[in-house]
Amino acid sequence: MGNRTFAATLFRVTVIAMLVWMPVAYGKVCTPRDANAADAMVDHLDSWAKMNLALTKYGHCDDGAIAEGNSEAIARLLVDHWTALPQLNALIKRNLPLKAFVLHHINSTLDSDDLAKISRLSTASCPARMAALCKEIASTASAARPH
Repeated sequence: MGNRTFAATLFRVTVIAMLVWMPVAYGKVCTPRDANAADAMVDHLDSWAKMNLALTKYGHCDDGAIAEGNSEAIARLLVDHWTALPQLNALIKRNLPLKAFVLHHINSTLDSDDLAKISRLSTASCPARMAALCKEIASTASAARPH
């Protein structure tokens, strides 16, 4: 598959996933109480299970400082705990919006060194049977890096 075809497919998958995720995330109003709880949770997102829980409970509050905290937590999980990627893959199979959430947070707010490492890990150290997810992560990280 050529780079353009892959990019077009990735774009379609991301848009579809976001359309699935958006009604869940934006169907609720982020109350001040929710925002405080989401903000407090950001500092403890040290596993994919906790990230999935944060999305489920507080995805509707994913904006501003909370969104930046989610992005940083996702970067830390990918950079510092790459070997846990199979856990993310298993959770995505049960909760597809998690994939869109993770890809959305691999963005230009992240440190360029982290983006480079995420890209490198996803191309050179992809776990068995996870090539599709690794390609999406690599493509998203590459697109987010300053050129």
